[in-house]
Amino acid sequence: MLTPTHGYTQYDELIQEDPEFGFRINHHLYKDEEVFQEEMDRIFYKGWVYIGHETEIPNPNDFVARVMGQRPVILCRGEDNEIRVLENKCRHRGNTVCQEQRGNSKFFRCAYHGWIYSNTGGLAEMTHPSAYGERLPAEGELDLLEAPRIGVHRGFIFASLAAEGQPFEEYLGRAADYIDRYCDLAPDGEIDLSAGRHGVSYEGNWKMQMENLTDAYHAEFTHATALAAFAANSSAGKGKFSDRGDLEDEISTMRDLGGGHVVLDGFELNRAQGENLQFTGSTGTLTEEIVGKIAEREGSREKAVWLTHGGGSHITVFPNLMILWDAVRTIQPVSLHKTVIYYHPAQLKGASQEINTARIMAHQAGFGPAGFLAPDDMEMFERTQAGTISDTDPWVYLNRGLSTQRLEKDDFGVEAITSQYLGETTQRGVWRHYKKIMSGE
Repeated sequence: MLTPTHGYTQYDELIQEDPEFGFRINHHLYKDEEVFQEEMDRIFYKGWVYIGHETEIPNPNDFVARVMGQRPVILCRGEDNEIRVLENKCRHRGNTVCQEQRGNSKFFRCAYHGWIYSNTGGLAEMTHPSAYGERLPAEGELDLLEAPRIGVHRGFIFASLAAEGQPFEEYLGRAADYIDRYCDLAPDGEIDLSAGRHGVSYEGNWKMQMENLTDAYHAEFTHATALAAFAANSSAGKGKFSDRGDLEDEISTMRDLGGGHVVLDGFELNRAQGENLQFTGSTGTLTEEIVGKIAEREGSREKAVWLTHGGGSHITVFPNLMILWDAVRTIQPVSLHKTVIYYHPAQLKGASQEINTARIMAHQAGFGPAGFLAPDDMEMFERTQAGTISDTDPWVYLNRGLSTQRLEKDDFGVEAITSQYLGETTQRGVWRHYKKIMSGE
């Protein structure tokens, strides 16, 4: 059990809300090693963490290598067709037993001393067992350790390394509605993440990415070059990234859904643009092919238009899943000051290959290795991390939209804490939940 040794782990001191100064957080949350280790323990090891998608392991014996917090794991579909999360660690000397990022195999083998494990976690072969003599471990005693809890919603797989804790449905909460909406934009009601993933690293704390996806304020400044480039290509029929209506319009909102889950809700704003809507963040969903197939599924063209013109979710699911536009994104903390962001292009099941290819290409244009958007964000994270070195004033104030936020029903008819799109209600929602978890509540 981690034992705090100094006052920085007093989260009431680091995350403060007061009528005088509003809402503020302290720089030490980004740069203190003990805080980071407590995050691994309380958030990534005891709580629920997104681990992967069913379409990444569709067949028996499929696997992908992942990391929960800093612990390497294997997400696999065993030969018995059951989904498991196994610790990627030989029970003999601790070596990783899976070196490939993805594949199909009935067994995992430790290259150090040759121990072999089945993809259901059982120890299949111990080399030279006679050397143990009377101390030979009992059957099952040295199987791969397994995450005791797994939850799946619309193909999204979450796991917890704690045997007991918050039930999965309670953890997911209101985020489920927005995951459903994202999937409902596919003709078959499912997305497909089998296209693979790529990662981008930055020298900064993992929470900077978690905050950033909830922030609509930065786009026109941080991504000014991308906006100009996409606007210039609009005449070629590619749509204008910046053609999103008036971002200061009151119907453009952000919402705190509770549980650390937040969303940039552009549904109403998108619909208000009618036939002029060129950019919903859901490439291909405005085509007649998609609208027609959804109309057939829903039994109503009106419902299909309502769904597609609202666009996709732009949601952060605490602590490491982000769903937006035409991709799913995951945060991987590596160390206190290093993070990897993984991008998974999202195809629509039931859509033509032409549409899904366009979605992948649109994602690559923004967030691929040579994309217009991802490098901007990584640069901002590293600059922010550099700025935390100065403790002249260690406080970050998150007061935008605080005086005007309200309880308002969202697209699903459920009340949520809401403010205008350019506020910071979403960041406050994330930090309030973070404080609750880190304080052991």
